[in-house]
Amino acid sequence: MSVRSQSAFLRKAGTLTVWLIIFCIYFLGVYNYVQIRNDTAVSVFLSAAYPDRKGAENILKQERKSEKPYDVCFYADAGLREISAKEGNRQAQAMTVYLKGNPAGYDWQAAALTEGDPDGCVIDGTTAWELFGNKVPGGQILFQGRTYTVRKVADWGQKILVFGAASADDTETELFYNRLFIRRRNGETEESTVNGFLMKYGLQGTVVSSTLPKNAGLAALLLLPAVLSGSLWTEISREKKNYTVKDAEYWFCNLLYSVMAGTVVWLLFTHLTWPEGWIPSRWSDFGFWKEKVDQAVAEFKLYLMLPKTVSQTEGMILGGKTVCAGGGSCFLYLLWKVYEKGYDRISDRGRRGKDFPVEQN
Repeated sequence: MSVRSQSAFLRKAGTLTVWLIIFCIYFLGVYNYVQIRNDTAVSVFLSAAYPDRKGAENILKQERKSEKPYDVCFYADAGLREISAKEGNRQAQAMTVYLKGNPAGYDWQAAALTEGDPDGCVIDGTTAWELFGNKVPGGQILFQGRTYTVRKVADWGQKILVFGAASADDTETELFYNRLFIRRRNGETEESTVNGFLMKYGLQGTVVSSTLPKNAGLAALLLLPAVLSGSLWTEISREKKNYTVKDAEYWFCNLLYSVMAGTVVWLLFTHLTWPEGWIPSRWSDFGFWKEKVDQAVAEFKLYLMLPKTVSQTEGMILGGKTVCAGGGSCFLYLLWKVYEKGYDRISDRGRRGKDFPVEQN
């Protein structure tokens, strides 16, 4: 094998390796992205006044009687507590959460609990393993002198113990529900649903959207296809200059243009939607966009600062991995393109030097 053939082989092998790494990183990001769960309800942090157990129960009773009830779940965090298995001396520590209402609003895995189940609970797999040595539901735990039955062992990445309908004992009368999860009603926006419920019962709260990790991950995953499309468009334009209107290749390039443009338009009109609340009443209202951007930045800071549920924490982790994978694959592709251009320039100079040798005196 000649030196030139060996160099060409190494370049092809290197190109194939780089492309393989790029697509492995990219599809790792896609894998993380599809694992981000959509929250089933809107998270609202209450302020000024927090309903206690009786207050939450009264609200839920009124909602059951209404013609168009709100689907609500009240949330109270009791902090890190120690629990033990009823049989044996095994103990564990876990974050304790009390729910009142529809537990599925908090997390879909908490749906194993019901409002009329004062003796049930849901725990994570790590805590279940520490208490029972397995991850099978049905075990019984002791918590503050009471016995609870594990209805489900949830696939959560945090150690957490969730009660769905604790009874009116002394331990829960001290709790105040400082957060609620509410599902959007049909025909209403999230904002109108939340505002309607809060005004109905004289509550105050702040909506904290948890769609940021998924939106950021999607934006990162779109970087590589966008850059590849731009590179392909440039290559087609460069190739088209070599032909005239009479050549079939000229019209084939135009066909590729049409296919790419049509794909972009199809994606814009079928898969991408404008966010709710981001459409101004007057397009000449330029201050509208600045206010919305400032509001989005403030909500982002608030989202990072406030405590999160299990699914929100997992969503942030997966969203961060997706952003790193999407941005990393795009950066690696751009770095490779820069290297290729530099390599081609050096190769061109070398060939020109051989084709036109310098005469020596």
